[in-house]
Amino acid sequence: MISMDNISPPLAITLGVNASFLAFYTGYSKAEKAYKPSLVWEVFTLKKGLNHTLVELNKEISLSGLATLAIAFLPRCEPHRKELVYNAMGMLSAHTLYSTWKYYGGKNIPSLSEWWATSTIGDLMDKKTIMRGVKRASVILGLLSQGLLWGDYLKVSPGTKSALIGGSALVTGTAHFYLMELDFKWILQVRPFTFGIFPVCAAGALFAFKDAAK
Repeated sequence: MISMDNISPPLAITLGVNASFLAFYTGYSKAEKAYKPSLVWEVFTLKKGLNHTLVELNKEISLSGLATLAIAFLPRCEPHRKELVYNAMGMLSAHTLYSTWKYYGGKNIPSLSEWWATSTIGDLMDKKTIMRGVKRASVILGLLSQGLLWGDYLKVSPGTKSALIGGSALVTGTAHFYLMELDFKWILQVRPFTFGIFPVCAAGALFAFKDAAK
């Protein structure tokens, strides 16, 4: 039997964040606008198939990864920052790999040939293609966020403070999520619990930049 005494604080925080998103994000029905614990059960029992389970878990770990990254830079979590950042990187990297495999060539992650054929900036400047440009900008910001974290991990720029890199990764990662979830009417299509991630990320980025300025 696993004792809570044997679970490290970073792991406990990470598990707590994931449990929260599973309960209040995965467990929320957009159709009924209500929380339904049975939705979480359907994910883990593969009741709606493996594809449904993977899609839902991919959404959950992306949000949990972003939230964990933000929490890592809160003052009380400073002793566990490195481990929390590594946990966040693992979740965000898994999200990136799955999303690339699942959605590459679609409207949210265009194929490389499409990237070369049209300009992202051009799309953003044209009312007819602006939403395509927004999704491409979202992909770029997401890759930038990941690149910053992995660049710091690999010590690509050892003279740059990790807090500055982490804060920048939070800003770009949050922007990636926000833009990806906008619909053609400029409405953010997220479940209620998800709105809480914005103040958490804002606080994490603020403290990260504050640490970097010391």
